[in-house]
Amino acid sequence: MKTPLILSIQGVWYSSNGDHWSVAAEPPALSPRSRVLSDFDNAPCGVTAVDAQPDFAAAVIEKKLRTEGLVDGEAHVLTHRMIRAGGGSRVLYTAVPVAIWQATFTWLERQPSVGLLFSVESTLLALAQRHDAVLCRVGRQFRLLVSKPDTMIFLSVTAFSDDPDDVETALLNLVEQARQQWLPRNDNMTLLWCDLLAPVHADAAAFHELIRQRLGVNIQLAPSVVLETPSGDMHTAAPFMVDSVNWRAAANSRTDRLAAAADQFSLPVALVTAACGVALMLVAGFWTTQTMQLESQAAHLREEVAAISERNAGMDMPAAALLTRHANTLGFLASLTTAQSSPDLLSFMEVLRGAADQRVRVMRVRTLSDEGGAAGFQVDGVPLNANSPERSLSGFLGALRAKGYHSTSEDPGYQSQQPGFFSYSVRRVDLAPGGQL
Repeated sequence: MKTPLILSIQGVWYSSNGDHWSVAAEPPALSPRSRVLSDFDNAPCGVTAVDAQPDFAAAVIEKKLRTEGLVDGEAHVLTHRMIRAGGGSRVLYTAVPVAIWQATFTWLERQPSVGLLFSVESTLLALAQRHDAVLCRVGRQFRLLVSKPDTMIFLSVTAFSDDPDDVETALLNLVEQARQQWLPRNDNMTLLWCDLLAPVHADAAAFHELIRQRLGVNIQLAPSVVLETPSGDMHTAAPFMVDSVNWRAAANSRTDRLAAAADQFSLPVALVTAACGVALMLVAGFWTTQTMQLESQAAHLREEVAAISERNAGMDMPAAALLTRHANTLGFLASLTTAQSSPDLLSFMEVLRGAADQRVRVMRVRTLSDEGGAAGFQVDGVPLNANSPERSLSGFLGALRAKGYHSTSEDPGYQSQQPGFFSYSVRRVDLAPGGQL
């Protein structure tokens, strides 16, 4: 479906809904998603040098136009593009009288739908950035725009009348001005010819040929449609020109531009949403099928487990009966555990023999038992050196300590009446690093 288009040229309103055009002197009602292309009642436009910061370019241009008498009163200046030139910049602008600007936006605000408003110069700029140059015809007025990364040229001429000779003279004047500022570099360069609003007659081909010969460029005609007006049929490339710009180039406020963009993309978003919904439904169906299969497998496994439990029911045995059958084995394991935790008697006797050498006489060795089994020995004896029993006993205990045994004095009982008799409990201890207790 074609986007509804409204064309405001030199104070006349042309509205299109599909292939049908209507002409009116007053602004028509906006249809949803409409676009408006306006020259703001032939507002002054062009490219000018500005010796100021970019933020002040609009104010400088307005003052300059009022000084030159090109605008009467205040104007709202649209700056379409700025390129740096020396200490300032060159600016492509449209100076809209404030009265026309306010009347246009008052009309837009009263409409039930948001309509994007574009100036003719913004569409020419978009086309000039895709071609080597663009020439726009509005009746007997011609506008030429060249926009390159480091170059921007704007020329405008108006014929004295609609007579073909006067129109040709104006076109020749435009060509001569263009040749002084811009020369094509090769024969492959093209100039886009846009009839924004031009009468249908046979002289158009001659005008195209004149441009081709004088500038040495190829002429490419913008697609146009026929517009019926009270004064005769007209050619207009307005639909093509409006399609060349996006919503960011509109003169509307940022809120209106975003709203129009959201409305423009509502159908694609709805299609994407619908596609995502269908995809999610397919995924949900797939996982539902997988879940049903897993539940079926789980039920089959539960049946198998129940059958196995039923077969094993008669094979269960109480824990006490199972332990009784292995009582001998458990007793043997307990004996092994006790033997493993008991001190090594033969090893201790060897250590005791070395410690008692020429020091003491060992008279009795008994094993000591803790709750976990044998854990040490009780050693009874007397010193051999009756003259220095303390020294002999100290040497004996020191020798045991060096071998990793800890000695604790015990009560010798009735044998304490025997001179020098001693009784010690001896237990194995771990040696500290370096062999020290």
